[in-house]
Formats: sequence, structure tokens, C-alpha cells
Amino acid sequence: MDKRILNTKKKLTNTLLLLIKEKKIKDITVLELCKKAKINRTTFYKYYKDIDDIVHKIEESLLTDLEKNINDIKRNYLISFTSKIIETISAHKEIYTRLLSENGDHTFLRRILGLVYNQSITEWEKLLKKASHSDLENIYNFIVDGTIGIIESWIKSNCQEEPSNIAIFINKICMSGLSSFI
Repeated sequence: MDKRILNTKKKLTNTLLLLIKEKKIKDITVLELCKKAKINRTTFYKYYKDIDDIVHKIEESLLTDLEKNINDIKRNYLISFTSKIIETISAHKEIYTRLLSENGDHTFLRRILGLVYNQSITEWEKLLKKASHSDLENIYNFIVDGTIGIIESWIKSNCQEEPSNIAIFINKICMSGLSSFI
């Protein structure tokens, strides 16, 4: 891709992240973004349809990178997935904390955790002999909702706790609940 195009997209992304710090995504306009980025609206529309489109493309890029990292995990242990997700959020704190903030996209964290749905269900079918498929679905939803709450709290505290400690904490809670199905 042309270097100028990359620079323009990077400038729009960085400016969007600055605006998300100030206001909700839904309240940001293309005009406002372009003015602040000092980029012509025509240029914006060459690459994006609207604000939702740029947010979606940023998130898709992050999800693709995260999915590659998750696919490198040899065993489908929940702690491995959780650790990788939290480490990635911490390593790219600026962009993730903005997108996952109160002003950001409230569905993005659920989509991140959705990357491990198939691996989690497959692993649990082998381990949790007493659980029906419906039980596994409920377990997954319960774990995802709890994990979202913990990660959101961690982000609100500016990610002060070590990522490994957060992952271990989530794993302890999950494993104690899962043990009743073994």
C-alpha cells in the first residue's frame, strides 16, 4: 500500500482514538474527525463509508492479529487464551483501552472473546463429561460475561494490575465453577 495512504489512515485512526477519549463513538462525526485530523472529507470517503466503518476496520485488523496469536496456542486451555487476550490488550494499551472504554464499542470485547468460542466448547466437551451442550453454552456465556466485567474493571483502573495476575484470577474463578461438571 502507498505510504501516503498508510499515513492518512494512521492519522485518521489516531485522531479517532483522541476523540473517543473525549466522547462516545456514536457522537463523533466525519466532519469533526476530518477537521481535527486536517484531512479532507473526500479523502476520508475514499477509504471509509462513515465513522462506524473506520471503527469496524480498526477492530477487524486487531481481531485478525489477535486470532493469529490465539491460533499459535498449542493446547486449548482457557488460561492460555485469556492470558493471550489480556497480554495483547496490555501490549497495545492505547488503542484497546480507547476502543474498550465507556466511549468505545461495547460489543468489541465480546467479539474478542468470541474468537475462542469453538476451541473452548471443543475442549470442554472432552473434559466436562457431566455437561450437556446446553450446559456448555451457558458456561461459555457465563464465563464471557464475567471476563468482560473483570477486563472492563482492569481497563478502568488503567491496566495497573499485571496482565498475568488478571488472567490467573479469571482462570481460578472459571476452573472452580467448571470443576462441578467433571
